Amino acid sequence: MKNVANKKNISNDCAKIANKDSILKKAAQVGGSTMLSRVFGIIREIMLTNFLGVGAMSDAFIIAFKLPNSLRKIFAEGALSAAMVPSVVETIRKKNISSVNKLLTLSFLVFEGILLILCAFAMWKPSLVIMFCAPGFSAEKTIFCARLLRILMPFVFFISSSALLAGPLQAIGHFFVPAISPVLLNIVFIIGIFVCTAFGLPIEIFCFFILFAGLLQLLLHLITYFRLGFSFEKYDKDTLKSFWHVIKKFIPCLFSMSVVEVSLFIDTSFGSYLPDGSVSLINYAERFMGIPLGVFGVAFATILLPHFSKLTLYAPKRIKFYLLEATKLIFWIAIPAVLMMMFFSTEIFSTLFSKKFTILQSQEAGSILIAYLFGVFFFSLNKILLNVFYSFHSMWTPTFISIFGTGVNFCMNMLLVKMFLSVGLAMATTISAIVQTCLYIIVLNKMFGVKFYLGKFVEFLLRYILQLSVIFTLIYFVYRAIYKLIGLFTGKLPNFLLFKLGFWLWVGPICLFAFLLIYYTRKIFKVKLYFLD
Repeated sequence: MKNVANKKNISNDCAKIANKDSILKKAAQVGGSTMLSRVFGIIREIMLTNFLGVGAMSDAFIIAFKLPNSLRKIFAEGALSAAMVPSVVETIRKKNISSVNKLLTLSFLVFEGILLILCAFAMWKPSLVIMFCAPGFSAEKTIFCARLLRILMPFVFFISSSALLAGPLQAIGHFFVPAISPVLLNIVFIIGIFVCTAFGLPIEIFCFFILFAGLLQLLLHLITYFRLGFSFEKYDKDTLKSFWHVIKKFIPCLFSMSVVEVSLFIDTSFGSYLPDGSVSLINYAERFMGIPLGVFGVAFATILLPHFSKLTLYAPKRIKFYLLEATKLIFWIAIPAVLMMMFFSTEIFSTLFSKKFTILQSQEAGSILIAYLFGVFFFSLNKILLNVFYSFHSMWTPTFISIFGTGVNFCMNMLLVKMFLSVGLAMATTISAIVQTCLYIIVLNKMFGVKFYLGKFVEFLLRYILQLSVIFTLIYFVYRAIYKLIGLFTGKLPNFLLFKLGFWLWVGPICLFAFLLIYYTRKIFKVKLYFLD
């Protein structure tokens, strides 16, 4: 009886995915959790900078951590989720929960088995892996980085296992645990840095804290997986057929879904040839760029993946409409955040990292961040466009586009790094994202007749630009007035409020006020958004 009840609950959860309010509610839930995770992530980066500084040691740790972390995003959260979620949705609709359990069992054995082999190789030959990922590192940095990589590699196994278990949870509309688990990771990270800093422990001890955080996340997903009625069952011949469909989706997804991570990794590889600290500055800029990307783009794309999968089965013509409205919503949310982060790009690093960053490093990191922020809307839109391809079960076409985009990124890196150094690497990644967006839209129209309503989007864009122009002009004058007012005070207070952490105590509320104005005045400027109206 319990299994029957669980099956009914899972079927009901699948049906709710198509509801507009449900989409917005779950997107807010995932976005809010992601935002919380990003806040803890920034705290972690500030503490890590104070722990390691900005130089050869921080570069080595970042590369050692970036490899398993990027593998997690490429192999697990990106490709595996994109391949698994539509397959689980279809399996629930056509078969039963037992079939899903068998599919997950076989997937776990195969995918995690492959990852264990990769982990074993990286732990066996870490110096060889480092030479490939950061060819510009000196012999001393390579040896130190290899020692850290040997400890950190198992992290990818724990995290990818969590991502695999998250597939069925997302397919039935349960996004909370996959969304909140990164917060748990960052909390353990912060505790680890605090303990290592307080007791003068080496960076190797902090690496073991990271492994423990990955294990906790896996346990949380396992508990939720069983609690929602899923389990592991012995697979059969029918499971092999379903798994083959997953493999056929996974292989092209491996390229197309991971293109942002691959591009960022290429940036880091080129950055290894630049002076000590360049890799660290690129990484910190990426972290701040990831705030609007993760909160607005990735979160909404995660919610829409199972929804698009259902639309192609029941109402394929509605995809055009949802694509337009999803694009408008992402633009509406992301652009104000991007503009404000651009305006305060240097202050972000000079105030938050003031203990370790020099003025020149703050300016360089701010310039790198601006170059990345120009691509946030396109990074976000690309994830949604990819989901449209996958909902039509088209895997290889976006893969070829993504591979082409990666090639564009590599070529632009070679060209721009000579002229703009680390900033040029970020510019190349943004250009690559724009090229891919254009190609995705053109090919979707040609192959599936999914027309992007450019005229309606431009109409929305013009109205929104007018709204932002009025509001940001007002906000700028408020900002300058308060800035000058603070400058009239004497003592240490002006320095704290203008050049230290206290800067955000008054700038933060101004930014929040700007968002509220944008939200409540949108109808005055006739800015129409389906998901909000």
